[in-house]
Amino acid sequence: MSVQSSIEDTTESIISALANHDLSDSEKEEVKNIVTRLLVKTVRKTTKNQVMTAAQCCGLELDLAHQIEEEMHRKRDLLISNLKALR
Repeated sequence: MSVQSSIEDTTESIISALANHDLSDSEKEEVKNIVTRLLVKTVRKTTKNQVMTAAQCCGLELDLAHQIEEEMHRKRDLLISNLKALR
């Protein structure tokens, strides 16, 4: 499932749960923005945990740990850019 699909499905589920409240288009957009911000925050936290784990596992191989860290940050930044473009 793509990130866009996840955001749309989650947003639709939330809006459906609030169906009795007649949300305006701007309120629906705000729900989507909240979901997007949550995903960005989750990606950042997950990446931080992965980097710490890689550094701990590689110990003496710090050069390898740094290479892994750089790649994780590059992929995280790309994902975050894509998420922000969805707004």
